[in-house]
Amino acid sequence: MSLPFMRPVEARDFDQILALAKQSGGGMTNLPSDRDALKARLDFAIDSFSSNPTEPTGEVYMLVLEQDGKVVGTSAVFSAVGLDHGFVNYRINKTVHASTQLKKRVERRLLVPTHDFTGCAEVGSLFLSPEARGGGFGKYLARARYLFIAEHRDLIADPVCAEMRGWRGPDGEQPFWEALGKLFFDMEFEDADLANSALGNQFIADMMPRHPIYVALLPEDARECLGRPHDGAAPAFNMLLKEGFAFRGYIDVFDGGPLVDAHIDDIKTVHESRVATVGAIADPGDAPVMLISAGCLQSFRVARAPVKADGEKITISQDAASALGIQKGDRVRFAAW
Repeated sequence: MSLPFMRPVEARDFDQILALAKQSGGGMTNLPSDRDALKARLDFAIDSFSSNPTEPTGEVYMLVLEQDGKVVGTSAVFSAVGLDHGFVNYRINKTVHASTQLKKRVERRLLVPTHDFTGCAEVGSLFLSPEARGGGFGKYLARARYLFIAEHRDLIADPVCAEMRGWRGPDGEQPFWEALGKLFFDMEFEDADLANSALGNQFIADMMPRHPIYVALLPEDARECLGRPHDGAAPAFNMLLKEGFAFRGYIDVFDGGPLVDAHIDDIKTVHESRVATVGAIADPGDAPVMLISAGCLQSFRVARAPVKADGEKITISQDAASALGIQKGDRVRFAAW
């Protein structure tokens, strides 16, 4: 069995990624299960790696986890979002109504449309095949993105945000969409989500409410969805929080899922990572396991393997060197697992 590693997406991965997208259960805008919408996204990601950018202009850097020749997971870094049409979210604000005559003061929540994260970077598209779960690969997929960001600082906007899938009921019901979005978009959630994947998000700004919405006017089941991640996204949400991201009251306009954000220098994996040179390719003994990255853009790779550090030089195994496509004397970045 070869060492699993992460690499940029390639055209040959399409069918396997489509199969993963169909396993996701929907609601992942950046990993649509529609063949045409997904192909357009993968083609753009492939072009992003080969376009030799010099600054963040909307590129999508999608990575895949390969195990024994099979793609078992995906994750991505979006260099800057919403540059063409804006990146829209609701921000949960507080408002106060007070009456001296009634001697009454009432606090209410408002959903306020905002473009606060337009132009920021985003991490997303994290999905792991059910058959590969339980081996720490979800954490692997998430943290590989941060090593990519650390290695490509000039190409990634700051801060970085992440949108999580919103909560769904046991039968797939979506109270937030039914109570609000459906009334304005006049379509089913799946159709709106597909339109977002295939057409971009201009229609969101065109069709969504233009004024703040009082949360108190929503049904109770919709109110309970605000900032609540999908059950399947809860582990990823918790990993983001441990990595230094924070929930500051921003939610998705479709399903009410939480949006979290962090400055690049506050991302744990970024600021704790170290740069070193491969001093030897040999048995590292009982050295601690590390997450290691090498290469730039198209040659970028990430592997999880023992690293014996000695100052600015490290020793890694031949399996790790092969997975990373490197040799003695090459530069790597690594972080504690």
